Amino acid sequence: MFWYLVLATIPGGAIGFILDKFLEDKLTTPIIIGIALIVMGIVLYIVDKKAKSDIEYKDMTLKQTFLIGLSQSLAFIPGVSRSGVTMTTGRALGIKRESVAKYSFLLSTPIVAGATLYKLKDFVISFPFFVGVLTSFIVGIFVIKFLMNYLKKGSFKVFAIYRVIVGIFIIALWIIRL
Repeated sequence: MFWYLVLATIPGGAIGFILDKFLEDKLTTPIIIGIALIVMGIVLYIVDKKAKSDIEYKDMTLKQTFLIGLSQSLAFIPGVSRSGVTMTTGRALGIKRESVAKYSFLLSTPIVAGATLYKLKDFVISFPFFVGVLTSFIVGIFVIKFLMNYLKKGSFKVFAIYRVIVGIFIIALWIIRL
């Protein structure tokens, strides 16, 4: 699985890097973010509801892991969650919820580390920075543990609904402020 993760990271990282340079300022409008949240929420719901759940983590193929890795390049669009798009792609490929969540979290490590190193020059390294990193790490561990337990018996429906509601809220705020 290590080599699958390495190979799956390359296209997502390369595409994300290239598109971030060209489109970073053009996609940050509230309407784009709201639409992306809503569309991805609806897609997540439909795919999760209709997907077969027969493939375990250990049985994932190179093609599946590569396609999941490629899909994370869509996360350069604000409102498209990296983990959400990778889990949606994995579910569309017939991978069990818990298995695709595990792979998605592992897949995030090299891409997040690379993005962090790339943007490191923009960070303000200070005590509050370290407190934030440590707090995020601790909270992240608990949230991932909770999510993995939840996905053993639950669906992505609640996350899909949340995305649609937040997307509508963002668009409504944008319209009110016009």
